[in-house]
Amino acid sequence: MNQSKEVAERPYRGESAAQRRSARAGRLTEAMLDLVREHGIGTLTAGLVCERAGVSKRHFYEEYDNLDGLAAEVLDSSLSAVSARIAAAPYEPSDGTDDGFIAASVEAILATFDDARIAKLYLEAAGNRGLRDTKDRAVTTFVDSILEALTGSSSPDPRATLTAHLLIAGASEVVAKWLDGDIALSRRDVAACLVAIGSDGARRISSGDFGSMS
Repeated sequence: MNQSKEVAERPYRGESAAQRRSARAGRLTEAMLDLVREHGIGTLTAGLVCERAGVSKRHFYEEYDNLDGLAAEVLDSSLSAVSARIAAAPYEPSDGTDDGFIAASVEAILATFDDARIAKLYLEAAGNRGLRDTKDRAVTTFVDSILEALTGSSSPDPRATLTAHLLIAGASEVVAKWLDGDIALSRRDVAACLVAIGSDGARRISSGDFGSMS
């Protein structure tokens, strides 16, 4: 180990190098999310985030290539939590409906987007290539989880895939806009509306009935 690396990895004020890196990453994450909520991501720079976080640019660039790298990591982590909760949601349509599974999926999205800063970052993703790719990958993962639970098939009907994409992307966008203050409904009303629409779509995916949508 060279001398500079050895010095960098020594404990400092009782904290290891790994603990210091983790603490800096946490401060950078919080600062970036606060600034996105306040101003949007289009005007942000690594310098502004570092200033808010109290982290040097040198330490920032030791961890991230650029600001998009930090934002994509935060969004990916948040959306991965949604995917994990959807995948873990019980699917037991013993009464002939999919309402319980859909309600659990809606709640997974709501719980993650309860942090309005994450909701804002999700909405901002459409205008940022790196974030858009992260968002698109997450939606595909959500869709795969829904299709696996509802069809059990690795090659579902393309109409099922279309319906699942509509449900997931639509629900995520609506929840993000609601948390951003664009939809004047209570949390209960938002959830109930999404579950009603989602349950109809889920029944069609499960049954393969894509005829009349009335």
